[in-house]
Amino acid sequence: MIHTDMESAYGINRASLAVLLAVGLGVAADQLVLRHGLTGAGFLCWIVLLLAAVHFLFRSEYPSSWQYGWSVFALLAAMLLSYRSTPVLIPMMLLVLLGSGVNWLLQQRSGNWRDITVLDYPWATLRIPVLFLQSLWHSVGAVDPALVPRSRVRGVVKGLVLATPMLLVFTLLFASADARFSAYLASVSQVFSFSAVEHLITTALMSVLSFGLLAMVLRKPDPGRLEVPDQLSLGREETLIIMGSLVLLFLVFVVLQASYLFGGQDIIEQTSGLTIAEYARRGFFEMLVVAGLTLLVLLAMPGLRCDLRIFRPLAVIMVGLVLIIMVSALQRLLLYVETFGLTVDRLLALGVMLWLVGTLVGFVLTVLRGRPQGFAFGSVVFGMVLLLVAGFMNPAAVVARTNIEKALADGDRAIDLQYLVNLGGDAIPVIMDHFEELPAQQQCYLGHALMGSLIVSQQRDWRQWNWSRTVAARALDQHRETLTSMTRGGGGYVGGRWLCVPSREM
Repeated sequence: MIHTDMESAYGINRASLAVLLAVGLGVAADQLVLRHGLTGAGFLCWIVLLLAAVHFLFRSEYPSSWQYGWSVFALLAAMLLSYRSTPVLIPMMLLVLLGSGVNWLLQQRSGNWRDITVLDYPWATLRIPVLFLQSLWHSVGAVDPALVPRSRVRGVVKGLVLATPMLLVFTLLFASADARFSAYLASVSQVFSFSAVEHLITTALMSVLSFGLLAMVLRKPDPGRLEVPDQLSLGREETLIIMGSLVLLFLVFVVLQASYLFGGQDIIEQTSGLTIAEYARRGFFEMLVVAGLTLLVLLAMPGLRCDLRIFRPLAVIMVGLVLIIMVSALQRLLLYVETFGLTVDRLLALGVMLWLVGTLVGFVLTVLRGRPQGFAFGSVVFGMVLLLVAGFMNPAAVVARTNIEKALADGDRAIDLQYLVNLGGDAIPVIMDHFEELPAQQQCYLGHALMGSLIVSQQRDWRQWNWSRTVAARALDQHRETLTSMTRGGGGYVGGRWLCVPSREM
């Protein structure tokens, strides 16, 4: 290990300091996150503590600007989870956190974002578990012996760790096999609370996880590069056959789509034999997959050392055809939304389409011009920015507002009220803003659904605090009398439709 001024000041090396910080992070994770979820202030606090621990370990070194940059990305993702409450945002923000970690790892290796290639991202992501274990093992060996328990204590701890899972398995089997033993176990559990053991286990697991993350930062592992063997390289004939056949296939499809794109509703129904709804429903996600696979093919061909003189002009034609296909996909999506309404999934599909278009354009401007440096980095950062923007723009509120306003404008248009309620706290203020404009039966349903919902009604712990849930609770409180009056008469489903029983006051 490299000794620094910080180590001499504290009398211990950085690996030992990382152990102490990891234990603190494990206790914090148990108290802040594991029992309160990710969409709250607790997770934000834990991410802040983790980033503070990382930067504290390196405060004696000159920090790079990219280290602060990826810390800001991670912090924004955690902040957004305490700001919005839509469930789909959780995997989106976890992707941003993963992207921040992978970019940190790659820039820690090379120091220059221009040196990161397309293959580096999947290779580094797949190798994270291996690098985690290697860093953990290496850093454990560097811990100050003063922090390691005596040999007998180590034996006791090791025995307890090995015996505990076996005791739990056999205890559960005996309790299931014999009623008397089960009753005895229940009486013992009344005296001895198992919650303390649960907290101890979760704290230990999160401490190990935290120490592994800090160890990866300390050790600076090299994820390496994925080298393509010479046997897979492509010559002139292979490049011409692969790219030429794909361009021909795409061209035929685009020619057939041309009449749909510019002919309007009558041409679609006459030519395809499908109604607008059937045409809209069919093909959008398939076209999205086609664009994604095309991007993979275009990225793989230069990596396989194909003939660039043939590849580049055909790739430009192929990108142009894919962009036309994306226009057709966008038309289908808009028709689908017009017919069936907007959902969060369809809104996110639009975001994926935007990322694919931006990445394809970036591919033409960089890789095909012989300047591939920075393309992979720019594409990944562009995707991370889109995820953050999608979270801050409040997709649930956009969906609720679009569907309600379209239904009110059309008059007889049905609204999937159950879907709107299930969007959570982000959509409730929009619903309440338009509540009095809705028909009486829909108001009755929303009154029962919102008053019976526990999504926003209670936030007893500050670790569960979420801005959207707070705003939604305030909106419900402002309309509490109206919602209560809607629920006094009762209601229920009759023949698959919700029927409201009016109260006497109504």
